[in-house]
Amino acid sequence: RSKSTSEQIKTITLEKQNVYKKIYHSETVAERTILLRNTALEAMRAYGTDITRRMYFTEYKIGSPSDISFCVSVPPESKGDFVETMPTLKGICIYHHGAYEKLHDVAQRLLTYAKENSLIPLGTIRHTYLEGPPQHKNPENFITRIFLPIKNI
Repeated sequence: RSKSTSEQIKTITLEKQNVYKKIYHSETVAERTILLRNTALEAMRAYGTDITRRMYFTEYKIGSPSDISFCVSVPPESKGDFVETMPTLKGICIYHHGAYEKLHDVAQRLLTYAKENSLIPLGTIRHTYLEGPPQHKNPENFITRIFLPIKNI
């Protein structure tokens, strides 16, 4: 979790998981923070959470970054409204240390890297929140994994 001098692009596999997922149109980081918090509270009340998985992430289509899926990990046996199984995905990622306002620029670096290396994106980008406001007051200490699913890895 220590901050390195430069963000490195890594290849990873994300295992399938059940999530509570709500989709909203949102333009600002402040609004997205509220929407993710509200989605997390709804998921916990309805299904509980799966603390063995990365609990909170957002995902959006590459060409539509304001239409966002807000996702909270729920137990594998969960079934019902807004519960969806996210598939196993392979792709590339960067662990970003810093404010959420910079996430779009970091995602663009992944897209550029994919193009330069003849990798075919599957059409979405995922931000997984590893450390944020609950752990840190200073946004420069936030840690977010930005993931780009790739077809040909």
